[in-house]
Amino acid sequence: MSNNTLWQRICRALKAARRTADLMAGMPDYENYVARQRRHNPDAPVMTKLQFQDYCSKRRCGSNGGRCC
Repeated sequence: MSNNTLWQRICRALKAARRTADLMAGMPDYENYVARQRRHNPDAPVMTKLQFQDYCSKRRCGSNGGRCC
């Protein structure tokens, strides 16, 4: 196996691990959001990554900054 192939496999594994950690923390995948938005609503604007993260955290924790109780 070449170094390039090994490096690609490591990068894919790290990307999958990060995606899994984000989903476990309640943060959906931005790339999937963009792909879905383009597929289902091609004329609608797409949030930036920062806007998307803010939207997801507010949806998950509420607008009071994460204090659930």
